[in-house]
Amino acid sequence: MRRSVRPPGRRLSLVLLLLVAACGPVSLGSGGHGGTDGGSVGPGASAPPAPSAPTMSAPKSHNETTTPSAGSASPSPVPVPAPAPAVTAGTADTAATDPPNPIWGTPVLADSFNGTALDTKRWVIYDSPQVKLMPRSSANVAVSAGALRLTGWIDSAGRDVSGGVASRINLQYGRWEARVRAERGSGYSAVVLLWPQSEKWPTDGEIDVVEVPDPERQVGGNFLHLGSDNRQIENKVHADFTQWHTVGVEWLPNRITYYLDGKVVWTVTRPTSSGERNMIPSKPMHMTLQHDRGCFQLIPCRNAQTPPTVSMYVDWIKIYRAPSTML
Repeated sequence: MRRSVRPPGRRLSLVLLLLVAACGPVSLGSGGHGGTDGGSVGPGASAPPAPSAPTMSAPKSHNETTTPSAGSASPSPVPVPAPAPAVTAGTADTAATDPPNPIWGTPVLADSFNGTALDTKRWVIYDSPQVKLMPRSSANVAVSAGALRLTGWIDSAGRDVSGGVASRINLQYGRWEARVRAERGSGYSAVVLLWPQSEKWPTDGEIDVVEVPDPERQVGGNFLHLGSDNRQIENKVHADFTQWHTVGVEWLPNRITYYLDGKVVWTVTRPTSSGERNMIPSKPMHMTLQHDRGCFQLIPCRNAQTPPTVSMYVDWIKIYRAPSTML
């Protein structure tokens, strides 16, 4: 459902495979995250966000596993962001040095978000606080305590803004993982998605690894878009997203498999019948991490109970190319 803002410059039990040659292009540096006008934006420019589309239930032919998801008020005053909490458990500090995945090999990118700033050679930071739909500011993006933090608040100009970033790596097929959590609070949705390098949204598709618009962070969703008419299918996932969870997706020519904490939660396959519509995209995409502002479609507005700041945290991410033997 949630589109990304364009930046400058967003399950499987086979035999063990060794590292093999990759399939599909890997781009370092272009690729944005589609906008409402579908155009890309050059480096350093502000970019408008792309709109979400309403959800629809997945046809049975696409939906192997489904589960049930989860409503507007005036903004809160200007906050002072609290310090990021320490990252605990998992492999926060070792993502880049973990052993290769036995099937997918070594990641083309593994980022543990150590240090005090985001590596802009790897990531583009959204900076369009002036737009009306899902405004984001570079001021709302921070790295500390081994995590990326994307925070929503009312800024000094009275604008309700949040943050987002996009990987500079575009791949045609692969595996993407992220360990994330989100604070409670109406008005924002934690999002991990894949956005087309072409900026041709929705024609070239969108793969939403997870979106969590529920203010209590107890329900999330996997979404898949494809086609000029923005055909959309979805699967709902129940988990306490205020705690750390690893979300992932494997995208191959004939299937897309979504994971939560290493377990398959949904698989979409290319239809074998000409009467069924294909929902598997085929154009290169890149990962985006977004904390989307609400008052739009499934994302409710801020309300009197919303804390001054509401943050999404990313412990680490890994991106793999699809081995040629899997294509």
